[in-house]
Amino acid sequence: MFPSRIDVQLRRARWPHFFLIFALLPALAALSSCGSSTTPAAPTISISAAASSVSVNGTVQFTAIIANLSSTLVNWEVAGVIGGNLATTGSIDSNGLYTAPPTPPTPNNVVVITAVAQAQTSLTATSNLTITPPATITGITQTPASANVVAGTQVTFNATFSSGTGIGVNWFINNSPTCSSTLGTQNGLVVVNGQNTFPFGQMTNQGVYTAPVIPPPGGAIALTAVSQADSKQTLCVPVILAFGNKSLDGAYAFSTNGRVISTNAFFARAGRFTAGSGAISGGLETYNEVGQGGATQHTFIGSYNIGADGRGVMLFCEDTSASNCSASAASVFFKVAVISAQQVQIEEFSAPGSNTAPRTASGQMLLQEPSVFNTAGLSGAYSFDFSGILTGTTQLSMVGEFSANSQGLITPSVISTIPGILDINNGGNLSQAQISGTSSYSINSSGQGSATLLTNDPTFPNLAFNLYIVSASRAVFIESDGNAVVAGDAIKQQNSSPCAWGTNSLNGSAVLQTNGKSASGSVTDLIAFTANGTGAATAGSNDENNAGVVSSGNSLGGAYNIDSTAGQCGRGTLSLGTPASHSYVFYMISTSSAVVQETTAGIVGHGFLVKPQTGSVALEPLSSFALSLAGTNGAGANAKRKELLGQFNVGSTGSVVANAGGSFGSLDINNADGLGTTQSIALTGGAMTAGSRALLSLTSAGPTTQHFVLYQVSPTQLFVMGIDPAPAGVALGSLFQQF
Repeated sequence: MFPSRIDVQLRRARWPHFFLIFALLPALAALSSCGSSTTPAAPTISISAAASSVSVNGTVQFTAIIANLSSTLVNWEVAGVIGGNLATTGSIDSNGLYTAPPTPPTPNNVVVITAVAQAQTSLTATSNLTITPPATITGITQTPASANVVAGTQVTFNATFSSGTGIGVNWFINNSPTCSSTLGTQNGLVVVNGQNTFPFGQMTNQGVYTAPVIPPPGGAIALTAVSQADSKQTLCVPVILAFGNKSLDGAYAFSTNGRVISTNAFFARAGRFTAGSGAISGGLETYNEVGQGGATQHTFIGSYNIGADGRGVMLFCEDTSASNCSASAASVFFKVAVISAQQVQIEEFSAPGSNTAPRTASGQMLLQEPSVFNTAGLSGAYSFDFSGILTGTTQLSMVGEFSANSQGLITPSVISTIPGILDINNGGNLSQAQISGTSSYSINSSGQGSATLLTNDPTFPNLAFNLYIVSASRAVFIESDGNAVVAGDAIKQQNSSPCAWGTNSLNGSAVLQTNGKSASGSVTDLIAFTANGTGAATAGSNDENNAGVVSSGNSLGGAYNIDSTAGQCGRGTLSLGTPASHSYVFYMISTSSAVVQETTAGIVGHGFLVKPQTGSVALEPLSSFALSLAGTNGAGANAKRKELLGQFNVGSTGSVVANAGGSFGSLDINNADGLGTTQSIALTGGAMTAGSRALLSLTSAGPTTQHFVLYQVSPTQLFVMGIDPAPAGVALGSLFQQF
């Protein structure tokens, strides 16, 4: 159908209007823009800090916030320097962590931290930060507060600061009784042969200090707190360390010998026990007394209490079913002086009111090695020194050697073609015997054993012993049969080659210590000489106390010989004096030691020969020594047994000085006066000289002064002998530096 005429006319009319509207569009758009418009926002930057001030070497975190920029990354500046300068104004890393300098900047202790937008470097923000001086350590507190830190116990130390607590410190320990510029080692750590050790105690980072079981020389340490914020900020305090019950811990073998006061009968005891925290358990001992027909064995428990200076008391309750040992129930009493965790000197006495016979004796305790508690624990050649009484008052000395095959038999070995050899001095009568290959021994899992030495000597054909092993190198022996009462030690020879001993085995300086008895009374000697390796002994010095007749400083030379034949390998003889006034037989233990028997006419004696170690006894501002002596209370043949055990303190000049507790030292004396109780005597002074031959005087209230001569054998031990003439007694022993 064709459109109508009217429709065509209408369409013609619309087209002119359309073109008119199109032409007006730009104008309409312009009119619209005049009514509203949009402008982009300007970029901004802001900075914030976790704190407005910080101590030197401290840190503060800064944060920068950027808006309206394509990147939010910033560069950090300190005082206009990118990254800053740690030494002067501090430094800041790319993450905004600021580290303060070691000292506040001048002039006003303020630094300016700037954040610079990386996308628009003209966009910056700043913040002021005050650098405060370091907090100073104002004090060190101790919990619990006490005068001494006792062996093995813990104490907590806290450092306080001028700006309050909570600022960290590092702890250093110096083995010194006084503070100095030397810090020592951090936390007390000392590396020895690749192993971490803490000889002066151990400190944790939190300030918990554990004291060593044995105080170091001087009995004190210097403890220093060093600020973690500023290592220049330190504070030192001296800490006094003390012995205590934890100074003894483990299995010990012990031995003593002495006299029952009422009868003057000689007795010996030896045994073993376990010590810990003041209690003694698992005790077993062998007791043998002249005239009692042989040894008896006793089980026991006990207790001990060690004082700050290492002196203390130890009690045994024998053959009891009780669970603890009280003083009223104890049957054996000791005074003790701790030398180290491995060695303790002991003095036996009878407490007032005790129902046991009063007695006086001395000896020692030695820490055992339980790993050798078996028959194989004895293996190789051993030199021994046994002494005591045959019957009545007849002195008896036996020295020699035997070879243990680790399986319970005494047999020939690479050291000797015979099982063993024995030199006997029986009341002045000398003889030598061979030990049979049918001799035997055994050791149980508790470290206790027995040994039978069969000999060709008609007086001693069968010697039975109980033994208590200390280590693979040492065992304590006590005769258990009814023939005699002797006791002593067997020490392993340090020689594995077939009879490598010879005269050249003894070469260089040597010190000889012997004690014995003659018809006149007790005799003690300290002798120093030099062996030339070929049999000549060059004159040295000799100090002797012969029944109260004292001779000092005499020079004695002579000759010696050491057998190299397989049957008597390591057996030596020595004569000193011109003409010979001293003669001896000895058995080598090592090139620096031997057991000795005196064979001088009319004397029965025994002792030890050592090659002194190099290095002198070092006297610190405060050095602590333990003294142990055995002898008589008079000079004549009828003098009674007397023991002396104690401790004293020496300063760097050799004068006897007071320790931090005000004590110069104390001596416990057991004088066979019919009571058997000990008398404790406080020292008031004295002096000690240094050198290979030195002198010692100890003064107590009264005043009473005792004099001694000292021969050094190591930097921590000296042989000591009383040199006061009659009517003073005769005494010999050792002086030990406590450590």
